[in-house]
Amino acid sequence: MLKLKFRAWDIEFKEMVQVDALLLDEQTIKATYKNSSVTKEDIKKYVLMQFIGLKDMNGQEIFEGDVVHAYSEGASLIGVIEYFDNAYCIKSKNGIYNSLWTNAEYFEVIGNIYENKELLKK
Repeated sequence: MLKLKFRAWDIEFKEMVQVDALLLDEQTIKATYKNSSVTKEDIKKYVLMQFIGLKDMNGQEIFEGDVVHAYSEGASLIGVIEYFDNAYCIKSKNGIYNSLWTNAEYFEVIGNIYENKELLKK
């Protein structure tokens, strides 16, 4: 069974944080910032990203918003993990969605869309 995990981009402080708890009825998020826990009242100050249930070739968990390098023999693609048409996909720089499950043998997280925007401009 997939364990739901989230991380979040703190819009105000421009920092990626680990989400410890979501209190949806209260619109509150509890997050870890560099080894200290913080509870914020306004969930709108965050961009939530869900763990997709896969790890990359280095054992790093893959989340929505991650920039990945996907490759197999003779093929290579760099793109962003997004949920599209009922599945997680890699959205390439030209806006085409590629199936995450069938188009590559290996995945490597090389950044994310908030801290590493330059990866999508190459």
